[in-house]
Formats: sequence, structure tokens, C-alpha cells
Amino acid sequence: MIRTVTGLLWLGFYLRMCVAAWNGFIGPSIGAGGDASYFHLVAVGHSYNLDIGSMDSNAYTYPLKVCWMYPYVLGVFYAITTPSLFLGSCLSVVAWAASAFILIRILQLLSFGNSNQYKVMLIYALFPSSIIHTSVTLREPYQLLFVNLAIYAALKIYLNKSIAYWPVLLCAVISMGILHGALIVFGALLACATLLMLPLRYRKSGKHFSVKKFVFVVPLVVYVVIYGISCYESYSYGSYSVEGGLYAKIESFQQVLVSLEARSNYKSSVAVHSGADLLFFVPVGLFKYFFEPMPWRISNLFDVAVLLENILRAWLLWKAWIWLCSASVQGKRPVLCILISYLLLEVMWSLGTVNWGNAVRHHIPSLGLLLIVSFAYVDDSFKKGRAHISSD
Repeated sequence: MIRTVTGLLWLGFYLRMCVAAWNGFIGPSIGAGGDASYFHLVAVGHSYNLDIGSMDSNAYTYPLKVCWMYPYVLGVFYAITTPSLFLGSCLSVVAWAASAFILIRILQLLSFGNSNQYKVMLIYALFPSSIIHTSVTLREPYQLLFVNLAIYAALKIYLNKSIAYWPVLLCAVISMGILHGALIVFGALLACATLLMLPLRYRKSGKHFSVKKFVFVVPLVVYVVIYGISCYESYSYGSYSVEGGLYAKIESFQQVLVSLEARSNYKSSVAVHSGADLLFFVPVGLFKYFFEPMPWRISNLFDVAVLLENILRAWLLWKAWIWLCSASVQGKRPVLCILISYLLLEVMWSLGTVNWGNAVRHHIPSLGLLLIVSFAYVDDSFKKGRAHISSD
């Protein structure tokens, strides 16, 4: 029996390498069709011709633009090595392993005890949909890596006053944006949250956050938020509606997805015409995104597996709620920021998802964040660690 956190990490790495080998030499493995297969074919095409100016959008190439650079970067990797599906899958596994190492560092930074570090890594390494989708040529393992890295950098800045981690945070945010448009606004808001948390850090240490710093920070935060939302709207929904604001673009995008009539669709129609519609649309859509399929909609083994994962997710969210209700305001600030980041990321994914087949993939980038907030409240050493930081 594996008794250490690093042992679980290497077990997760080994299982994913097995899936990568299956996908590369026997496959395709589960989850290796669709986008994963297409990204690989696009990357192979790029590997033979890295001239940016010659790219087009035929079956084997992909237009190089912000938020869609993953196939091109994978193509560069293929050009350096060889166009092998196995190597592309191995690269995804390495990205997952790096994300796991960073998650361990986050847990240590937050003073998690060994028992809860073990529980977190047990789920993180053996979560079935994570094993499947972080072992193939998808963007999810890289999204997971940079989300974890961004959170780690933000915590180092806040808890350890480490200015040197600002470049790390910015690089992680830029890398997330390159992978997917939805992550641009997430990264921008995370950077803003880090800026806004700094005055609280100064207050806890007995220092004063000057008016000059406030005047500098607030306009910067407002600008970053507006720019992030603008980028999110442009890169995520820009091609789905020529006229109208974000409401029309979300509606148009989801209507296109609903029209595909996939078996696992949990939406049959979409109507978002105003802010009031959006206020109703978001929580309902988020609930379905979290918990579909319902038991009465199960029709095969895949649905059963998704249902079991959703039950585990519901339990983890319940644990996070218990922590939120039990911890003091001062003691919960860092993890509360992680919880808000998790919910923000999941809300954004839910706006572009209409079936549980895709939802399974979209849950992966935020898995580490959910596990952190779910196991924070039961850890005595965590509470002591937060008390120690608060007294600095």
C-alpha cells in the first residue's frame, strides 16, 4: 500500500503513462477522439511547416491566434522530436505531474498536515476523468498546470510577501490565456484579487497601506477587470454574434452547441436577453454543469461513472461549505480567495457547456482548487499555520 504523498503522485504518473502508451500504440484510448485527435493532427501538420505566415484553417492546420496556440506549440514539440501521438500524450502526462508537484507545494504553504495532503493527492491522482483526459493531447493538463501555478504564485505574494513571484503569476496568467479565452478573464481577476489582498496583508503586519498605493492599485484593478472581460467576450464568443453584447454572444454560442443534439445534452433551449435572464441562467446552468446526469438520465456505464464523480464533487463542495461556515474571517482569507477562484472558473466553463460529456473535461483545470478548500477546515495544523501567519 502506498503511504506517502509523493508515492501517490508517482502512481498517478504511472497510470497516465499507461494510458498514453495505450493511446499511442494501440488506441485510441477513452477520451482520445474528438478534440484530442484533431489537436494531434493539427500539430503534425504544423511540425512539417512552422512558417506562421503559411497557416490556414484546413483539416490539418490551425489558425495561429491568441487562445488557440496549443496545437502550434505541440507542433513545435513534434518538430523538435518526432510527430508521435505517444510523445504528445507523454507531454500531457508531464504537465499533469508538474501540476501535482505544485499542488503539494500549495498544501505545504498553507500548512496542511500530512494526513490531508495524502487525502488530497489520493483524489487528485486517481480521479478517473482526470486520468483519462490528462493522458491525451488535450489542453486540460496544461490548463490545470497553469491554474495551480497561478494560485501558488498568488499565495507566495500574499503570505510570504515575495515580490519575485509577480513575474511567475503574470507568466501563468498569459499562458492560461494562450490556452483558452475563458482563462484570460480568470487570470486577470486572480491578479486583481492578489492586488486587493495586499492591503489586508499590510494591515495584519501592523503597517499602513498608503493613499498613494490605493490610488495606484484601484485604477489598475478596474482596468484589468474591464480588459479581462473584453478579452473573454472577444475570444470566447466573438465569432458567434456580430451584433449585441455579452448576453447575445452567450445565447448564440450555446444555441450552436444545443443544435448539435448530443445524447448527453442537459439543455434543449437557451434564452439570455438581459441581465435578469443572466442572473437566472448562471445558477441554473452551474447546477446542471456540476451535477448532470441525474440518476433518471443514465443510459450507459459512462453516465454511471460521471454520476459517481458528481457525487464525490457534491461531497467536496459540502466540506468546503462547512469550512466556510466554521473558519474566522481573518483565518480564511487565502483559502477563501481560492474558493472564489474555483467558483469563478467553473461559472465561466458552464457558460460554454451544454452537455455532461464536455463538462467532465472542464472540471479538470479547477480540481486542485476544489480539493484545497474541501480539506482546509478539518486540518488543525492548517488552523495553527494561519494563526501563525496572522500574528506576523
